[in-house]
Amino acid sequence: MKSLTQSILINAPLEKIWGLMADTSRTPEWVDGVRESERTGERREGKGLRWRESSILKNQNIDMEHEFTEWDPMTCARIKTSLPMNGWMDRVLKFTPGSDGVKVSIDAQWDLGIAGMLLGEQKVFEILQTSFEQTLLNWKEMVEKP
Repeated sequence: MKSLTQSILINAPLEKIWGLMADTSRTPEWVDGVRESERTGERREGKGLRWRESSILKNQNIDMEHEFTEWDPMTCARIKTSLPMNGWMDRVLKFTPGSDGVKVSIDAQWDLGIAGMLLGEQKVFEILQTSFEQTLLNWKEMVEKP
């Protein structure tokens, strides 16, 4: 199992930052590599909401299934992801308001199964690190717009 933690300071209202994350239909607008997102369960919000995404990372098509497994509005959310070839990812997103903005942190752990063995763990780490950095920058840019 590998892990990665990244954070960014965003100068926007917490409600706007949380709202973009919570609206899974909008992930193609700001999550690096996501081309399509579709809710797959009946839940519209919160714990138990499930959705499917089609993504492209480093010229590889990847279909993923996600679910919010924890939901503490404006504070914390946990996303469990099922990946191809017996892989998985678990991300915890934390939102910490301060005087100079909202610190958004992502703590991710994963085991890509067979895909990780084929690509190599260091290569996977580098790809995910770059993708998370770009996603956080995209998120910041979208919510800081007036």
